[in-house]
Amino acid sequence: MLYVYIALIVVGFVGVIACQKKQKTNPNAQALAFLCMIPLLVGVGGVIYLKSGFFFDEEQDRSIKNETQFTKAQAKALTDYMGTQWKGQTAVLIIEPSADSSEFSKAKIKALEDGMKAAGINVTTEKLNLPTPKEGEEPVAMEDALKADVYNAIFDKFKDATIFVIAAQMPMDDKEFGKMKCWKFDGKKVRVVLANANELGRLRLGAVKTGVVGAAIIDKTGKDAKYNPEKDDAPSDLKAAFDLRFVLVTPANAEEIAKTSPDTFAK
Repeated sequence: MLYVYIALIVVGFVGVIACQKKQKTNPNAQALAFLCMIPLLVGVGGVIYLKSGFFFDEEQDRSIKNETQFTKAQAKALTDYMGTQWKGQTAVLIIEPSADSSEFSKAKIKALEDGMKAAGINVTTEKLNLPTPKEGEEPVAMEDALKADVYNAIFDKFKDATIFVIAAQMPMDDKEFGKMKCWKFDGKKVRVVLANANELGRLRLGAVKTGVVGAAIIDKTGKDAKYNPEKDDAPSDLKAAFDLRFVLVTPANAEEIAKTSPDTFAK
């Protein structure tokens, strides 16, 4: 769109100059110059509109599009893998209460839901039931409200599920994080899938090797990290987008990843 406005400026400016030169020989030149001012002013106004960031931030829009594409790429990689391992099983997709408040969040949830359905996974979406303040009370901060019990209530509610896909923030407090019942799952029967990048840093390698964490996403690091958010756009192909930025961690490759990227897991 920026180039369109620049083109209008050039056309309008050239038209005004040309009309000014012909004013002595053409009595209609002044009127034509006025008409040429219209695309010139529209172009100038458009550039100011785009660059001001008041109504539209071009860089922010680019960033949102990139992150949306990368989110879809993560969902595609996760759900394709789930289909190869647990087709026909039942999954619960755990999301935050505000997950449908933005286009970005809605795109993420939809990609996970659609991907699991396409992969042959029976999925139910469940929001975290965070405590709400009583009338007159101050809202409780997310990090304070998000306790192990909030997750454990979902694990207890869906006892027949064999997969819990966590696409929400987990307890920030380490003690509460450790109290989540999922860490005691029999990984051969029930597992969690971490849909947010880089959640593994709080868990030890054994959580994946035993299958308790059936799959997770991490960002590429070190010499493998080639993505530059300031310069690179997300590829239109979802597999290419995933391969540019992420790694899928599974029980099959967890030990090798721990060797090449020691900071992936907690010590």
